[in-house]
Amino acid sequence: MLARGARRRPAVLIDRDGAPLYPAGVSFESAYLFVVLAAALVLFYTQWLRADLTAFLVLVATIFPWRSGPHGPMGILTPEEGLGGFGSPAVVMVGCMFVVGAAMVRTGAAQLMGGRLLGACAHNELLLQTAILVATTLFSSIVNDTTVVLVWMPVVTAICRERRLSPSRYLLCVAYGSLLGGMWTLIGTRSNIIVSSFLSQHSPDGIGLGFFEFTPIAVVIFLLALLYFLLVGRRFLPAARTDSGLADDYHVKEYLTEVMVTPHSSIVGRTLGELDIADRYSVAILSIIRGDEKMPAENWMRLERGDVFVVQGEISKIAELLHSPDFKFKEELTVGERTLRSVDLVMVEAIVAPHSTLVGRSLEEIHFSREYGLTVMGISRLGRPIVGRPTAVHLQFGDALLLVGHPQGVDRLRGKPDFMLLEQQPFPIVGKRLALMTLGIMALTVTAIVLGLVTPAVGMPLAAALLVLLGCVNLRDAYGAIDWGALIVVGGMIPFGLALEKTGTAEILAAGAVDSLRGFGPTVVLGGFLLFAVLLTQLIENAAAAIVLSPIGFAMAGQLDASPRPFLLGLALVVSAAFMTPIAHESTILVMGPGRYRFRDYLMVGSGLAVITWLTATILVPVFRPFGP
Repeated sequence: MLARGARRRPAVLIDRDGAPLYPAGVSFESAYLFVVLAAALVLFYTQWLRADLTAFLVLVATIFPWRSGPHGPMGILTPEEGLGGFGSPAVVMVGCMFVVGAAMVRTGAAQLMGGRLLGACAHNELLLQTAILVATTLFSSIVNDTTVVLVWMPVVTAICRERRLSPSRYLLCVAYGSLLGGMWTLIGTRSNIIVSSFLSQHSPDGIGLGFFEFTPIAVVIFLLALLYFLLVGRRFLPAARTDSGLADDYHVKEYLTEVMVTPHSSIVGRTLGELDIADRYSVAILSIIRGDEKMPAENWMRLERGDVFVVQGEISKIAELLHSPDFKFKEELTVGERTLRSVDLVMVEAIVAPHSTLVGRSLEEIHFSREYGLTVMGISRLGRPIVGRPTAVHLQFGDALLLVGHPQGVDRLRGKPDFMLLEQQPFPIVGKRLALMTLGIMALTVTAIVLGLVTPAVGMPLAAALLVLLGCVNLRDAYGAIDWGALIVVGGMIPFGLALEKTGTAEILAAGAVDSLRGFGPTVVLGGFLLFAVLLTQLIENAAAAIVLSPIGFAMAGQLDASPRPFLLGLALVVSAAFMTPIAHESTILVMGPGRYRFRDYLMVGSGLAVITWLTATILVPVFRPFGP
């Protein structure tokens, strides 16, 4: 390794045919990969296409036969190399990570790790924020970060409603805690597994990052981040708002009205399905009151004299309905939880789940109201209410829906994986024995990996298999818990990393970066690399960032004659620092709608956390993992 001020050697690279690449020039293959990378970054950032589709297109680009070869047209990678990403240990371990997380949640092991802690701290804002950050960080160290948000966000939201607290003061703590905890262990987040798998495949000893190799530095990052958040960051959270209701948050402009079927109405004896009132008048029939009985509006119901409809819609549409001699005005209601309870209706929020099959489809297309008996009052996307007819909006991941209907409809929706209801769902204690068994299997797996008895690529599938076989999670739930889109992203982007290595493109990028910083020493080179990684992970998801940057970090270490371990360990830590924008990670997207956050909130609160992560990793990684080869 060169000392500061030492004479540096020129970095001259050659391609597979022996032609110089740097500094003499860049091959056509490298230029092609630069174009593919630029297009992928734009698509990841803008989300014009789903992340999994973008990753799959990147895979296709690496095997597309665009150049001449000895046996005809060929791509940068062979089909076997391109499709081999789906058989990599990283993909298998990421899938097993989701299964382990499902067992932790479904057996109630989550509750044993502090499920009652939040309620006990709800009397004080500072104490509750601290409890949320601590609980979600610890939970996220062994459970996938997105799963942590899906588990804890409904609990925190319910506590806020019970105590009349503003969710905007707490939900960002859930997201940030899940990201901080993902840094702690090998299975905390999929990017750790990806980087470790890359290192094990490229290091001479075949050893990847250890299970707890991240932990000492991650703990320091967490403590500094917690201190910063409590002293500074929390001051930038949106001000507490307890005076407005859900309808106000969604800017609902529609009204509830009671209309009565007149005594001599021509519709008496006919069913709701025959009349099709909702479509004819563009209103929603939320409920029917017959005498003292309040019933859901079902298509098979035959109308009787004096039936009262609870109708929701725009004033002009309701007026059009009342022009019919079949109905007369009874009472106007305000949209609020007290009014809804008086007519046996409930108002709930639901979030479009990360791997929902409804993304890109409208509620009209899936006949949502008919299927669940629920009416959509409004939709919020990225913290802002969408103007227009809610049922015509094409759904996106993270959209927040304001729903009104009978409790029976809410019960039907609760079991659907496409939506997540923001209501308190008690941790499902299926038996303390299974919860302890799940924790025991995890402890044995971690111990075996740390002692070197098995590699992570063996230990994680073994743990997942045992959890299924012993009944901690059934096979159907295990399959349902896997985020198949995330696996497509990992399997689709791994070939791109291979293409960067195979063409020498990673060496070109590494040589350029190292040459500009070499005179300042390896720590500054590492800091520059990690700073770029922190900025990139604000724009694209951490798994894609880890795959793209792993070969470049490895090549930079080679340029310095240094060990690649500090570069890849630092990379694994900082790509989880997606604190500054809501778009790069599922955790930050999920809380944006329910928390009524804006882009500015993430930038103001998260910038300090990102800087802390970068500086701490840059300073401490060389201390724990020196640069010596």
